[in-house]
Amino acid sequence: MILITGGTGYLGGRLASYLRKLNFEVRIGGRKASADSYGMDYSDDSSLEVSCKEISTIIHLACMNAQSCEKDPELSFVINSIGTLKLLKAAEKEGVSRFIYFSTAHVYCSPLIGEINEEFLTQPIHPYSISKKCAEDFVIEASINKRISGTIFRLTNAVGSPVNPEANCWMLVANDLCRQVVLNKHMELYSNEYTKRDFVPISSLCHVVYSALLSDNISSEIVNVSSGIGLTLRELTDLIVERSQKVLGFKPTVNFNDESVNDDQKNLIISNSKLNRLGIKVDVDLANEIDQILLNCTKWF
Repeated sequence: MILITGGTGYLGGRLASYLRKLNFEVRIGGRKASADSYGMDYSDDSSLEVSCKEISTIIHLACMNAQSCEKDPELSFVINSIGTLKLLKAAEKEGVSRFIYFSTAHVYCSPLIGEINEEFLTQPIHPYSISKKCAEDFVIEASINKRISGTIFRLTNAVGSPVNPEANCWMLVANDLCRQVVLNKHMELYSNEYTKRDFVPISSLCHVVYSALLSDNISSEIVNVSSGIGLTLRELTDLIVERSQKVLGFKPTVNFNDESVNDDQKNLIISNSKLNRLGIKVDVDLANEIDQILLNCTKWF
């Protein structure tokens, strides 16, 4: 039995659906109890312990997002850091054997520039990345002391459609741009077109988790989940234009409002070599995920 915290959210919803199709038993942990999910109150130890009963592996995705963390840094520490510690303690008490924690590549630095691997010095400077790094340390400590087998995935930018339109994902660049295409037949960006980011299809993310569940090699590891390729925002919009022509039958227009040029923005590689050495390959093709976002946006918006 696998517990996915944040299992009603953007990534959790996709991951839960994927694992269930592969016949894994999945328990969903969410903010509120429902017919499909356990209500998890991170201020209530007994609530967490109940959620962890008969669980073999926890995939911990639940957290405050970056925007919410910036608004309330103190609460970000309570939820993202202390919440993870409390969940670890509940997991240990209930005999959970594995704990997979989803962190962020932004623990390295902000903005992300240069060539980055898992040996890169971490310098988080935003309440979100600071709280995630602290949570990482709690997982590492529990794993080193063999109270649980912990794995940390430092994720870059996941690209894909949520399972429903209510998911809190429409501020993410690829999702926002696809929705703009459907609503306006136009994409408006306030970032520089040369800015590079690393994008990972959610389908690849699901495959990484599946591979980790089947392997002992990735236990007690910190691993980047990345494409290993820096994609400029211009290249991303070009891809969305191409896919829109293919699946929607029209070519949207694009406008970048920031014309400044910064050479640092042109250099970004977040290595996935460690993931490859562990025997897990990442499919970096975003086309299918972009297609599905566009098609779902036509239904939802």
